[in-house]
Amino acid sequence: GKINRLEARQKLGLSPENKIIFYVGRFDERKGIETLVRAVGSSQLRGDPNLKLIIGGGSRPGEKDGMERDRIEGIVAELELQTITTFPGRIADELLPAYYAAADVCVVPSHYEPFGLVAIEAMASGTPVVASDVGGLQFTVVSAETGLLAPPKDAGAFSAAIDRILSDHDWKNQLGLGARARVENMFSWNGVAHQLSQLYESLLEAKSENLATTSA
Repeated sequence: GKINRLEARQKLGLSPENKIIFYVGRFDERKGIETLVRAVGSSQLRGDPNLKLIIGGGSRPGEKDGMERDRIEGIVAELELQTITTFPGRIADELLPAYYAAADVCVVPSHYEPFGLVAIEAMASGTPVVASDVGGLQFTVVSAETGLLAPPKDAGAFSAAIDRILSDHDWKNQLGLGARARVENMFSWNGVAHQLSQLYESLLEAKSENLATTSA
């Protein structure tokens, strides 16, 4: 079953008052984590003691992902965001739903993203998503209905989008409901089956129309 926000926060030792911005994924420059950190650095909510940035994902010291994590930690320090930023490392699969549910907004700042599974998982948890306007994310996230889209690498646009969602509690909840509904409609087995049957019907119609015109 779906875990609610308060239960999720209790499980993870997070306060009900926290305003939680969540990222989960690989440490890779193309994932745009730097954009997210800079966006939080210029957020209007930056002085809010309840603001929290969680950057989840595994990394190996000395490897490419480890070096990217070091670089991101350096930017966090440079912007003096250490007190509000946590790096929980690789998040176990069984804990991931709690993180998604605990978050107020999940950010997917990738420069390139063919599908965007993180966005879908967050939306399934009823969490609004701020994502780059690229690849599959443009299809998954419906701006102002399930979250907001921003141009990749545009920290200012990401900052404005995050602030807009975090500063309007009712709208944030509305986006969360919209996000969950969209996943249920588009990506659940029923939704996929419905889309396939519609596609099949339209192909059959097109074929019969072609037959009609060629035999006319």
